[in-house]
Amino acid sequence: MLSRVGERVYWMARYLERVENTARLINVHTALLMDLPKQKEINWFTLIKIFNCEKEYHQQYERIDEKNIMHFLVADMKNPSSLVQALFYARENVRTSLDVLPEEVWEQINELNLMVKASLSAIGNRRRRQNMLLSIMERCLCISGIINNHMSRNHAYDFIQIGKQIERADMTSRTLEMTSLLVSNTHSEQMRKHKGILWGSLLKAISAQQMYLHEKRTSIEPDKVLDFLITDKALPRSLSFSLASIGSYLKLLPEPEDPLTIQQQILENLNAYRSSNIPPDQTHFFMDSFQMRLMELHQKISARWFHPDYEMI
Repeated sequence: MLSRVGERVYWMARYLERVENTARLINVHTALLMDLPKQKEINWFTLIKIFNCEKEYHQQYERIDEKNIMHFLVADMKNPSSLVQALFYARENVRTSLDVLPEEVWEQINELNLMVKASLSAIGNRRRRQNMLLSIMERCLCISGIINNHMSRNHAYDFIQIGKQIERADMTSRTLEMTSLLVSNTHSEQMRKHKGILWGSLLKAISAQQMYLHEKRTSIEPDKVLDFLITDKALPRSLSFSLASIGSYLKLLPEPEDPLTIQQQILENLNAYRSSNIPPDQTHFFMDSFQMRLMELHQKISARWFHPDYEMI
């Protein structure tokens, strides 16, 4: 398999996962702001912080308000983290990889692209925006289902799964990090009083609330939520599950030793996590370290299979 094909389908999977997670996060955050009393700690700009793009936002916009933030995160082609930008790159990577992907993937991503373009005028209206975001999530899940059910289990499929799980782990860790910061002791008593709503919204943003309630059979408690989303081995969106999945697909690729070493180190660190040792309001330090190791894993994957000559420099 050509390295450039592997790289394209890897990034296709990452961008599709980014589109889905961005849509879900904006959707849930909008609902959260409607449930919480108005206060300073959590607002529309919290979304900008989750995506770590404060600098880029301030370079383009003077005012911090819902309209500007929604345009920046959803429709701004100058923002590399925006939903439409991620969708554009996903479509381009599908377009140049038609020989290894089911043809239905191209049809679905084209329809998704046209639907989003036709709906961008709706982002200023909350109800219409929420409907658009739900449609985006549904279409992304449809594309994922086509890949899982129609595609041969070959190296192209392996790279798709690796890319999807790396992006999912990164997005989940950013949401966990921001939730941890919002309930830290530096914030108001009012914010801490509503931490149950906040942690419940976190579970919704990761599509894990129902599984948490089924598995834990208890109310939403920060330490139990963190243990569940970080260490649970059966939840498809937990960090440990994602890293274990990455390892299983890395093993199917030729000479995966270097990336596998980092993947196993990250997984061991995740499995050793205990909320009793790291308070929920200190979890953001753990997430910072996790994100740096995840970037290191991505770089090793890129150097091993996509740009192998770089290792010789």
